[in-house]
Amino acid sequence: MSKLRIDDVVQVSVSTSGPVTPRDAFDTGLIIGKSNHITVTDRVKIYSSLESMLDDGFAATDPEYLAATLYFGQEPRPQKVVIGRCGEDEEWPAAITACKQRSGAWYACYVASSTALTKAQHQAIAAYIQTIIAAYFYDSHTADDLDSSKNTDVFSTLKGLSYKRSIGIYSGTSYAGAALMGFAMGANDGTPGSAYTLFGKTLAGVTPDDLSETDVAALTGKNANYYITRGSSYNLVEHGVTADGTWFDEMIGLDQLANDLQISCMDVLTKTKTKVPYTDQGTMRFVLACNDACYNAARRGFIGPGVWKLDSVLDLEKGDTLESGYMCQASPVADEPLANRGLRICPPIYVCVILTGAIHSVAIKVIVE
Repeated sequence: MSKLRIDDVVQVSVSTSGPVTPRDAFDTGLIIGKSNHITVTDRVKIYSSLESMLDDGFAATDPEYLAATLYFGQEPRPQKVVIGRCGEDEEWPAAITACKQRSGAWYACYVASSTALTKAQHQAIAAYIQTIIAAYFYDSHTADDLDSSKNTDVFSTLKGLSYKRSIGIYSGTSYAGAALMGFAMGANDGTPGSAYTLFGKTLAGVTPDDLSETDVAALTGKNANYYITRGSSYNLVEHGVTADGTWFDEMIGLDQLANDLQISCMDVLTKTKTKVPYTDQGTMRFVLACNDACYNAARRGFIGPGVWKLDSVLDLEKGDTLESGYMCQASPVADEPLANRGLRICPPIYVCVILTGAIHSVAIKVIVE
C-alpha cells in the first residue's frame, strides 16, 4: 500500500544563522551488506542482539555481523539495528533506497563490505542520503586522507560537495564507522538530559590511531573525524562534524525537533473529533502542539535558556530572554489573506529556539600571587 506524505498537510522548515522519519527512528541504524541471509525480497530485518543474527543464519565472519559487533558494543548500547540486503549486482544507493521504502524506521546507515568502498561509491551514497532525513556514516584509512595537499580523497570530496548528512571517521580499525554510528544511536534515547556531542567519546572495540599534529591538522581541514589518544589515557573521538562542518549533534537534534513538530501538528488535525476552527483559538492548538515538541527538546537538553539575538519575530523582540529556550507563535487570523482562509491554510506558526550547543575545549588562567 502506498504511503502519502504528511508534508502535504503539515510542513516544517528549520532555519539556522527535509520526507521525515518516524518519531521512534532516531535511535536506530541501518547496516547494509551483500550477505545472502536476508533475501532481496525481504530486504530488511530488525535485530536486537548479535545472538539473534546468529540464530538467523549470519556467520561471525560476515561483514554485517562484524559491523554489528562494534555497533552493539558501544555504551550506551543501541537497542536495535536494521540489517539490510544489497543484491549482488545492485548499486548501494538503490539498495539503501529500497531499504528505506521497505522500512523507514532507521535514521543512520552504514555499508558493511569486506572490501573498501571506492570514492565514487561513497559519493553516490552520500548524494542519496543528502536528499532524505538521515545520516551516512563511513570510514576511510588511506595515505591521501592525511595529506593536506591532496583533495581527491573521500573526505575532501564530500566536503567539497557540502554534504551535510555524511559523517566520516579516519580509522585503521575495520568498521569503525559502525562503532561511531552505534554510539550516536545508543546515546539518543530521549531521556532527560540525553542531548550529546560525539566529541570526546570513547569507542569500544576501536583502536586509537597514532596521529601526528600534522595528521590531525590535515584531517581537521577536511572535516574528517578521527580517534586518538590524548595524554596517556584519554581515547576519544574528535570532532563530531559532518562533511560540510555541521556538528552532528545539532543536525540530528534539529531533525528530531522538526519531526516532533510535524507529528504533533498532524495529531491535532487527525485526533480532533470535530474540527479545528479558523480562529486565533484554533491556531493556538497548533502553537500548543509545537510547545510540547519544544518542551521535549528542552527536556533532552538540546535547547535551553538564552537571549534572542536575531531579528524580531511577531511578539519576540531582539534582546528578549527566552527562559525556556523557545517561543512558539502564530500570525493573527485577521492578517491572513482571504484566499488562505478559503483554502483552509493555517496562518504561519513561528517556532524560535535557542540551542544549548556544547563545549569542546577549555582555557584556564591560573593567577598566582
